[in-house]
Amino acid sequence: MAAAERGRKLYRGVVVSLGLLCLLQAALIIFLCLALYNKVLDLEASFETLTEERDELKKKLTDFDHSYSTSYKRLTEERDTLKKNLSDCDNKTLDFEASFKTLTEERDELKKNLTDFDHSYSTSYKRLTEERDTLKRNLSDCDNKTLDLEASFKTLTEERDELKKKLTDFVHDQQGWVYFNGSFYYISLDTKTWNESRTDCLQRGADLVVVNSEEEQEFINRYRKRMWIGLTDSEREGTWKWVDGTPLTTRFTH
Repeated sequence: MAAAERGRKLYRGVVVSLGLLCLLQAALIIFLCLALYNKVLDLEASFETLTEERDELKKKLTDFDHSYSTSYKRLTEERDTLKKNLSDCDNKTLDFEASFKTLTEERDELKKNLTDFDHSYSTSYKRLTEERDTLKRNLSDCDNKTLDLEASFKTLTEERDELKKKLTDFVHDQQGWVYFNGSFYYISLDTKTWNESRTDCLQRGADLVVVNSEEEQEFINRYRKRMWIGLTDSEREGTWKWVDGTPLTTRFTH
């Protein structure tokens, strides 16, 4: 009887020891999970800040976050399963050991992945910071160029308005002169020969019109009257040239 009683006490002591060991192991796992969870929260905060500074990496970081969240969710589910198995420790010791081994392997794998992520995260953060600084400098240079362009545009606009005013005043002052497409045309009311008309033009600092485009031809036709143009064969009969020396062509070029 005494030997049997000692055996039962020894058995109870072993069971209690195993239970305490299991509880210690569960506490250690929970502590490690909490530490890992806090680390994840810090990483997610940093990850969100980087996402705002560099939208180009948003998809890549989002994909990683999805993968990381999936792994974390799976670990959490297995931890909950482990807790349930621990509550039935007396009847499911073997199952608990198998689950604990699996959890330990996955924890180690997560630690390795977390270390790799820390390295990748640091490299990406450095590169993003450099790109952000470069973009800031480029933006500053662009702002300066924009200010210069705005000043130049304002100056050109003022010069254009001034030239338009001078042009309007000139047209008003020069009776008989008509402005069209960048040139002035003098419409004389006197009837003269070709040579007399050209002499009159030369004295006015101009010359007989050289028709270079369909638009200029249509402009001349508006007056619906006979007028001399700068076309002559005085150098060689039958060979027509404009007064500026260019040969006559049968069609306009564009």
